[in-house]
Amino acid sequence: MLSLPSSSCDVVRIAIVPPFSGLRRFEQGRNFKQWTGDDTKALMKVRIQFGFTPESRALCYHQVYLPAIEGYVPPDMLRCLRAFLEFCYIVRHDVITELDIEALREILERFYRYREVFLDEGVCEGLSLPRQHAMSHYIKKIRQFGAPNGLCSSITESKHIRAVKEPWRRTNRYKALLQMLLIIQRLDKLAAMRVDFTERGMLEPSELQEALRMIGKPSDS
Repeated sequence: MLSLPSSSCDVVRIAIVPPFSGLRRFEQGRNFKQWTGDDTKALMKVRIQFGFTPESRALCYHQVYLPAIEGYVPPDMLRCLRAFLEFCYIVRHDVITELDIEALREILERFYRYREVFLDEGVCEGLSLPRQHAMSHYIKKIRQFGAPNGLCSSITESKHIRAVKEPWRRTNRYKALLQMLLIIQRLDKLAAMRVDFTERGMLEPSELQEALRMIGKPSDS
């Protein structure tokens, strides 16, 4: 997770971004009680212009996020972040052409070259991160399956809510893991039973219930 510097200068830069359709405004700068994945995605979208120049089809990115951290981080770190942002924007296109593929290949080369600065500056001890590694497979997968069209690996968060957060709330916090596993097992069995009953027609409304519904009376009357 990347955070903005705490100086007033960068906060003002983010806060004064003009309103635009589909663009979230950070009116309070970075003063958040809780920073979520959606906040990160929204911040990455804060841009003034995004597209291609008609002359060379070169990428034109004028990010607000990058100017906000300029001067606070080493130049190569800024170049690495720019390459990462450019990569994210291209793979979210509805249509990806051969020119886009070539641009992705060049951007990946820049990203992997400049990200070494995080090791040189002692920010981290290794760069073996799943999402960064996944970037190297995008070109091949795009050729096989087409544009990802907004697909993001953070989709697993929704599964985490169903598999962890909701079962946790149903426990009494004593040996919660065993209770959570039992809850998940029972929910899976209920879901399988519902599918089976639906296929057998056992969940379809009876003729009496349908008749009562048509005349506007509750089925339990």
